[in-house]
Amino acid sequence: MVFKIFQILKINTLFICGWSLFAISANAQYNKKTVEAENGTFVYCYHKNGKISTEEFHSNSMQYMAGGYARAYDSKGTEIYYMGTSRSGLISSVNFSYYESGAIKKAEYNSHPDAGIQWYQKVTEFDEDGKVVRESEMRDDYTVTVSLPDTLYHRLLKEEEERQRQKEAERLKQEKENECADSANFFINEKVVLDDKNIQEFKPNAEDGYREITIKSAKGKLISYTLEYYKRNDGVIKIVRIYYKNGRVHEEYIYEKLVWHHRVYSKKGILISEKLNQSGQHP
Repeated sequence: MVFKIFQILKINTLFICGWSLFAISANAQYNKKTVEAENGTFVYCYHKNGKISTEEFHSNSMQYMAGGYARAYDSKGTEIYYMGTSRSGLISSVNFSYYESGAIKKAEYNSHPDAGIQWYQKVTEFDEDGKVVRESEMRDDYTVTVSLPDTLYHRLLKEEEERQRQKEAERLKQEKENECADSANFFINEKVVLDDKNIQEFKPNAEDGYREITIKSAKGKLISYTLEYYKRNDGVIKIVRIYYKNGRVHEEYIYEKLVWHHRVYSKKGILISEKLNQSGQHP
């Protein structure tokens, strides 16, 4: 009985190993080659006849929206697939799988906006001669399966989707540029003389993401102090303190995302009142 169980386990193990080797062989990248260049990295895989099967380029540029690409060719050298890729902005990538001959079997394209919740996936399947046999598309709201990808309807559909992706990428790029401009303005160090002759001074700390704003009288007496954080998502994002002439805190406002605390102190520094409001409306 024990011998029979051992035989069954041995047969199952051989079956699993054999299937794993078959799966690896079916998806193997034939003669993969990586080339480091000044502007990025090129990755090539080849047909058994020596011609390039797939070509990938990954840019090493630190610029926002810096792009790469993924291409595939049939065994005669004709391009049969192209897709742009990027590591920021509209983040996108392509994953290839192959036939044993080195011909492309499947191209899986994935993309999502930088810091966005939308996502998109497109899988293109090929026969060994390089002809598209099936395409399937999936996104965060619905799935479309295309069995005849060269029809006019699907071409128009794909063109519209590409326009929408480019539009979203441009929107994200503009948001990034606006954020950089706002950040630059936030961290400017300057002094301003107000209409009442008091002096307002901005002291930025860009490394830690905050700035201090003080208002002093012409004689240097501290009137108010404000601490602001730039686009901080949690915790205290703004503190304002207003002072008596004797230097003690008169009022204190602590702003959080949707909550503010308001405290009032006597001239001797004793807390008189404290209010908490969760409506988001500041006093």
